[in-house]
Amino acid sequence: MKFLNFLSDRIKGFFSGESIPSSDESDLSSFESREKIIAFSVALVISLSLWFIVNLSRDFNVSIEVPIILSNLPQDVTIISEIPDVATVNLTGEGWNLISVYTNPPRVFVNAESEEVNLSEQIRNQIGAFSNLNIIQVRPSQLEIRTETRISKRVPVVSRVELNVGNRYGLIRDPVVSPDSVTISGAESLLEEIDYWETENVELTNITRSVVNNINLRQPDSGVSVVPSRVTLDVEVAEFTEAELRVPIRTRNLPSGRAVTYNPSSIMVRYDVPIDQFSEVHGLRLFNAYVDYTLITDDDSGRVTPEVELVENDYHIRLRSFQPPRVSYFRIIPE
Repeated sequence: MKFLNFLSDRIKGFFSGESIPSSDESDLSSFESREKIIAFSVALVISLSLWFIVNLSRDFNVSIEVPIILSNLPQDVTIISEIPDVATVNLTGEGWNLISVYTNPPRVFVNAESEEVNLSEQIRNQIGAFSNLNIIQVRPSQLEIRTETRISKRVPVVSRVELNVGNRYGLIRDPVVSPDSVTISGAESLLEEIDYWETENVELTNITRSVVNNINLRQPDSGVSVVPSRVTLDVEVAEFTEAELRVPIRTRNLPSGRAVTYNPSSIMVRYDVPIDQFSEVHGLRLFNAYVDYTLITDDDSGRVTPEVELVENDYHIRLRSFQPPRVSYFRIIPE
């Protein structure tokens, strides 16, 4: 309000020839600076407006991207040829006429049932509605539309997730992918060689607890769709501890009347077991150690390697090693 009063006094003084009373020199100086800024801003706006008016009356050459929209595509048909999303159109014309086309380019609708489309002619007819615009070039100028029957099939999901558990931890079971299969759709020729679908390459490190992660599937190529686009990976992890168990060696497929003794007669089996199951497996017969008699008959070294098998499947036991890795044997031949 003070500034408006000051301007009013200045105008009255200009026409009356009277001097302006000055009661505050600092306020007067501030008002004069503001007057200069306002005058400069107004002059700048007028200059820019005149510059735009003059320059936009000239001819310009610009390129715009016109979206290509496919229409009349049956649901049981898919496009197998490469159809670009946009067409590049090179235009010339006055700047005023180009502004509306450049900021809001038209869309060109292409009939998917046509085999050959003269895109250049179609865009010329559509943009021709804008006056004083000349189309120099359209890329691509022609479209070849090839179609094929669209099919769907169910394929299993293959995990490409690399798991690295923390120290002393291990997997309770193989990771579970859910859903374990997906539906892929597309041209029959594109799908006939697809027998599975992979997840993206993902690395999960230092896992110390059970987790359920969402994993994206590999992005399909053009013309193929995948539903769903992601799966869940259920990873069950537990902390393990090491245990030992002495297991006697037995002979399998031993002929009647034959006998074999081993030295030593048993091996020490080392295994991992979840900590919360350690007390439950204590005292159980978890493993069998055996040598097949055919291995002995084919051997001429006097030493064989026993086979160790897990016989208790109700617990998450993992075999680590056994000692000694090879044992001597003696065949007892009846008289």
